[in-house]
Amino acid sequence: MSSLEIRQEDIPDLHGKRVIITGGSSGIGLAAATIFARKGAKVLNLDINPPSENLGNEIEYQQCDVSKWSELLEAFKQAGNIDIAVSNAGVSEETDYFADTFGTDGEILEPSYGVLDVNLRAVLNFTKLALSHFRRRKYEGSIVITSSATAYAPEQSLPVYSASKLASITINAVAPAATITALLPSHLAQPIIAAGLPVSSAEFVGLAVVYSAVATQQRLVEPYGKDKDEKTGPSRWNGRTILTLGDRYTELEEPVASLRPEWFGKENTRLTRLQQTATDFRTGV
Repeated sequence: MSSLEIRQEDIPDLHGKRVIITGGSSGIGLAAATIFARKGAKVLNLDINPPSENLGNEIEYQQCDVSKWSELLEAFKQAGNIDIAVSNAGVSEETDYFADTFGTDGEILEPSYGVLDVNLRAVLNFTKLALSHFRRRKYEGSIVITSSATAYAPEQSLPVYSASKLASITINAVAPAATITALLPSHLAQPIIAAGLPVSSAEFVGLAVVYSAVATQQRLVEPYGKDKDEKTGPSRWNGRTILTLGDRYTELEEPVASLRPEWFGKENTRLTRLQQTATDFRTGV
């Protein structure tokens, strides 16, 4: 895998940029919003809860339940011209999905899907609105999704990361492993810490979120359809994922793509690429 070193000085000046972020009142979202603002960006924080303290003039708070389409839609309408969109809001399981609960009539009750509403449906809705906004402006916007390390090393949760191939809009993800936030308070992380295993700070992950929005690459992580196999010159990051684990950053997608002919098969890789090309209607690629 490709180890990364990300420093504050790797983030360029962002004066004149507008950022919209969900779940920016605490944890990773707050850390990312603070870094964006420190670099000069104007940040709109969409969160169901307000931040616990005044974050200054560069970070504006708007109450928003991201699971409700109407509230997300209104937020994008009021946001002005957006340059960077970060889908960060997330919740954890509050009940055991597989434990049976019964109504007063003795019938088993349908389980709650609140986690999917926030961690899946709201992410897709946010991404759709961001894509629509960037297309309408004909702007090369950047979208970053906070996923989870469990997307790659599954546990009992099912976080979702979805990215599409678009010519001018980039979509990247950050996959945090154990990170001290409201979802994993210090006391719940004690078994991990006691075992001598790494735990990340929210600030450490937040820096990866900001970096994903502004980073450049020398090659495409995985050429698609009509894309040239060898990309010359720097381009914007797209289709990449940073794993944050303790004090280490690792980019996951490029090594997976490089080894595709080995695990997917050379002929399978060649034929699927030709299928992509046949239905790739982009011009000027």
